[in-house]
Amino acid sequence: MIAVFVLACVVIGAATLLFHTLYVKTTTISMSVPSVPRLTLVHFTDIHGRIRFLNGPLHRLINRLAPDVVLVTGDLAQHSGQLNQVLMELSRINPRVGIYFVPGNYEREEVICLRKRLYSSEAYAVNKKAWEEYMIVLENEGRLIKIGDSRILIYGFDNSTYGNERYAWDDSEPADLTVFLAHSPNIITLIHQNGLKADLLLSGHTHGGQIRLFGKPLGGGAYKHFHVGQKGDEAVGIFSISRGLGTAKLPVRLCCFPEITVYQINHHQLK
Repeated sequence: MIAVFVLACVVIGAATLLFHTLYVKTTTISMSVPSVPRLTLVHFTDIHGRIRFLNGPLHRLINRLAPDVVLVTGDLAQHSGQLNQVLMELSRINPRVGIYFVPGNYEREEVICLRKRLYSSEAYAVNKKAWEEYMIVLENEGRLIKIGDSRILIYGFDNSTYGNERYAWDDSEPADLTVFLAHSPNIITLIHQNGLKADLLLSGHTHGGQIRLFGKPLGGGAYKHFHVGQKGDEAVGIFSISRGLGTAKLPVRLCCFPEITVYQINHHQLK
């Protein structure tokens, strides 16, 4: 009888971990921005090689949201052997305007058999060329998108290695909507110190703690002082930290489901 009970507990525990690790939840945020048309921005981050989930492959989860713009904030793969399959999956995503990408720390390093190895500058350049076939890569640079009479600035900070990040945009080109992208939420310090302004800051890196108990990440960690999700910020309007999609170090999640975030801008307007 005890053995049956123990087995049942093991099965239930394993099923719970599987569900929490592989079931993607979608968070929807509504925004009203003057002088901008009705838009759907979709953000995801920290794939770490995982492109199949209990509720569907990544491209299907994204496409059903009918995105205008897709924003990806780093950590595509755990190691170079996963990169091609991740890029093939991203190639199946069909945004109306494009996919914009900033590198994360796993674009600078890979983990094989629990051992980290930095990519050489040559290997990084090869990988970057592969990313550019499917996405617009932003390394401390911006792109101004014109949709109708509106101008939307997407600026990507490269903090894949701390100290790389900088702001290099000519603010004489005004935008009706400004979106900042960065892998790590630590970018908020540079933004505040330099008096930069945006409507939205999208980041990841923390995985939301990956394992959370009683609403807090197990063991805390280096990023425990950051929030999970969205909060108001005087510099960037909404400061968002996604839970991401994949896992690192431990291959499981608990009470911290993988996440895709949808920003519905001016959806109260008629198309």
